Amino acid sequence: SLIFLHFRGGSSRTFTQTVGHLSPFFTISIDFRGWGSSTGPASPQAYSICHLAEDIEALLHILAVKSFIIIGHSMGGKVAQLIAGRNRTPGLKAVVLIAPAPPTPLVLPTEMKQQQLTAYSSPESAEFVARNVLSSSELDDDTIRMLVQDMKMGSEFAQRAWPEYAMGEDVTEEARNIRVLVLIIAAELDKIEPEDRLRVEVQGNIEAAEMVIVKGSGHLLPVEAPEDVGRHIKEFIQKVVM
Repeated sequence: SLIFLHFRGGSSRTFTQTVGHLSPFFTISIDFRGWGSSTGPASPQAYSICHLAEDIEALLHILAVKSFIIIGHSMGGKVAQLIAGRNRTPGLKAVVLIAPAPPTPLVLPTEMKQQQLTAYSSPESAEFVARNVLSSSELDDDTIRMLVQDMKMGSEFAQRAWPEYAMGEDVTEEARNIRVLVLIIAAELDKIEPEDRLRVEVQGNIEAAEMVIVKGSGHLLPVEAPEDVGRHIKEFIQKVVM
């Protein structure tokens, strides 16, 4: 089974195009608390990386998934690193990190934090961010519409958590404790998590990590380059299984 974890502003729908290239594998795409169709607590502090990881661990336990690979994009990649590093999910065989947020803490300057907090405040600002910040290739109108809807659907607490405190969480110790195979899929034109940072802060902290670069794509790899992402995941699964 392939378990998909989305970016801040995304939902399970983020991976629809990628999953289309992953037949015949069984896939489960999850909405984090406060995003997509998932509700969440009415508490501003209840949306940490730790909370999100606990949700996924509990869900995997309830579903009794025996053997699985976790695939996390951006913020979902940081959650995936925490889950893999603390080793509470015995069925985990490998991890794929798509343009992941590093395990290291990131503290934004006040002005940049404010920009992040208001990025999804209106359909217009969300579309601007999707077209000009998160992506680096031309996206069709249907994809943009889906991205904007998902960005706007996030609850206030879920939206604020990442820039206010979740990106500042340090899960480096857990990342260094990952004992399964890890594939990092980086985007050549990523403005959010550039290749150099991923080499140092993600690959540099995970012993068994290999890295591939997708040419011509920005941060939104699952919608900008779903075929490439699917191909890299399939090739990686071959290594894990053998």
